Amino acid sequence: MTSTAVQLHRRLPLATDRLLVTVRDPHTRAYRAVGFLNQDGDRFGFAYLRREVERENFRPLPGLRRAAHGRVWSDTLFPLFAERVVSSRRPDRHVSLDALGLPFDAAPMEVLARSQGQRVGDTVELLPAPIAGPGAAVAFTFLTHGVRYLSEAEQERIASLILGERLRLRLDADNPVNPRAQVVTDTEDVRLGWLPDPLISLMNDIADQQLSVERSSGPQVGFHFRLLARLQGRVTSDTPLFAGPYWETI
Repeated sequence: MTSTAVQLHRRLPLATDRLLVTVRDPHTRAYRAVGFLNQDGDRFGFAYLRREVERENFRPLPGLRRAAHGRVWSDTLFPLFAERVVSSRRPDRHVSLDALGLPFDAAPMEVLARSQGQRVGDTVELLPAPIAGPGAAVAFTFLTHGVRYLSEAEQERIASLILGERLRLRLDADNPVNPRAQVVTDTEDVRLGWLPDPLISLMNDIADQQLSVERSSGPQVGFHFRLLARLQGRVTSDTPLFAGPYWETI
């Protein structure tokens, strides 16, 4: 086994300093990237993608109109995202954080990185956007999508998964919504949900991929918190992840 492979078998630190902000299209129900949320020391920054601002029907996110003219900074987490952090006043906070494998006092960006800022009926979702250059090792987590559409047996399989259990990604070519969809399975090809669509293109830039269980839960938590998967590998692109014209910000 090469030294690189040995390194990747260790549990690398998770990326939480930068998150990709995505919005679900009301017509296609697909998520598209609109900008980046990042933390730099004690400050929080947000910037829109240039291609999003140049869309004919561009609409700023609530409270982030100023960002359409350039990156904005705040000493506190922007309200749009702060309200997506599981509140310490919620009686079920410990259940939600346990499902995410987090301590009760987890930092806001850490909570957002693992929970993806999901709220029932909402259209905004935050995804990991690791800051990593060519050749760098990288690791992040994601919650599988579409668990509610799995069979009862498949959902039961999620509940039986254990920490570190190996998972796989494969093309779901027959997917009626997205022919590029990637389904997450166990080693016996039992479906466990889908990779969030905005992360699909990222998979082409990561080699030596290792996908495993970070946390799994049963019906005591909502469908969107059932399976937290961990992916780690090595950046193979010639540019850093989320770099280049497609990811240019205002």
